[in-house]
Amino acid sequence: MSGDSKVPPDLDPVHGRTDDPLSADRRVLVVGAIAMVALILVGVVSAALFTRSACGRIVPDPVLPRAGGADVESVIDEALPDLFDDERSVLVEFLTGTDLGQRVGEVVAAVDVTGAERLVPATDGLVAATGTTTTLFEPGSGAVRATTSVGDGAVVGDGDTLYSLALTNPGTGQTDALVALDRALEGGDCLDTATVGTPFAFLLGAGAGELLLFRVEEDGETPEVELRDAERGEIWATPLQTPQIPPGVSGERLDAAMDADTVVVGRRFVADDEAPVLSGFDRATGEERWTTPVAAFDEIAPPGDGPVWVEVLAVDGDTALLGLARDDADDDARDDARDAAHLVAVDTADGAIRWISDADPVAPLAASIGGDAVTVVGMGGAGLEVVRLAVGDGSPIGAASSPVADTEQPPVRGGIAELPGGTLAVAGSGAVHLSADEVAAFGFDPAVAAQIVDVVAVGDVTVLLIVSGDGAVGVSFRAS
Repeated sequence: MSGDSKVPPDLDPVHGRTDDPLSADRRVLVVGAIAMVALILVGVVSAALFTRSACGRIVPDPVLPRAGGADVESVIDEALPDLFDDERSVLVEFLTGTDLGQRVGEVVAAVDVTGAERLVPATDGLVAATGTTTTLFEPGSGAVRATTSVGDGAVVGDGDTLYSLALTNPGTGQTDALVALDRALEGGDCLDTATVGTPFAFLLGAGAGELLLFRVEEDGETPEVELRDAERGEIWATPLQTPQIPPGVSGERLDAAMDADTVVVGRRFVADDEAPVLSGFDRATGEERWTTPVAAFDEIAPPGDGPVWVEVLAVDGDTALLGLARDDADDDARDDARDAAHLVAVDTADGAIRWISDADPVAPLAASIGGDAVTVVGMGGAGLEVVRLAVGDGSPIGAASSPVADTEQPPVRGGIAELPGGTLAVAGSGAVHLSADEVAAFGFDPAVAAQIVDVVAVGDVTVLLIVSGDGAVGVSFRAS
């Protein structure tokens, strides 16, 4: 009888039920659990795929050394294969001609540095041609010490240590990983700066074996300036007074430069900003020395109503050189602003504005401070120009500017070097040598598909970096 049956009444066939009413719920729970596990597994796999460390893309990989030595023409032939024979002849004539030689020295060596974009002084009197492929060489002989490829990395810095960065967004400086390169261009441990819970990192500068970064949380809180080196890691981190805005926006709006004693950080500003425009820090300790408020720029900001971009072009001793540019454009704001930058000097002791130049605005390609002068090479109203001004009051020294050979392809980089006989500025298809009593401009045919993009002086040797579409060569001159 059903009353005596051990079968629950609602499953007794007499009552017309043969299924467990809770079984549907159990099935739902089982399906839900399986779905949850599946989603977790998908999430883990997706996280592994989409948040994979950038370290693997920027580690150095040794490359067989390329040509280098005293046979300059042969090295140029190999290093710049895309040039026609007549173009190479024009270039060689420019490099070995008497005009350049009288001011820079005799050509003594050349090195194939294909993949390089910049020249920097390295350890033990060597020069590094840095880029996706970086070459370390002896400037006087052209002998190559090491060559390495960093894959997707961007190499920055100078001195004993260079750095390969995963520069995810060059416009903002966002850096997702970094690897220090030693004296042999071999990599150390990689620091991943894009892991969950780690502050964002944005490149501000590099030099003397150290790396300057802007660090900020995802929500824009806790903005800091951080100085690092390969051995100690973080040397110091100091709060930076800046608006709480999205990290990428902050990264794009900040700029900085430093010398052995001082770090200067500037930012884009508008008239009613409360945060300072400039901040000065002690290079050794990170202590904030001073700030310069927006009000200090009221009378010297370029004409217009839009935001003002601030570029910290150079810092040396008691002077920081700025480029101020008004942004009145909707698109490509920073690029448009750079087309009309006014030069301003700031005292690094207290952040006070010392002078604003009367020279026509230029779009700076390179700037330096040396001795009693500041020098800027850039694009101006007369084409490619070099501006040289007195450090003390901004007055022109000699000729305020001198046009370099015109070019159909405007240069994107330039360089400046202080030589015993004066200052050498290069960009595009030309060079300008500025001494105490004259300004000499010389160049090669701008139709040649190659540009001078940098120069560095080490001891009595000066090296020019010349790039074409498919190659790059470093050419060394020794002062007589």
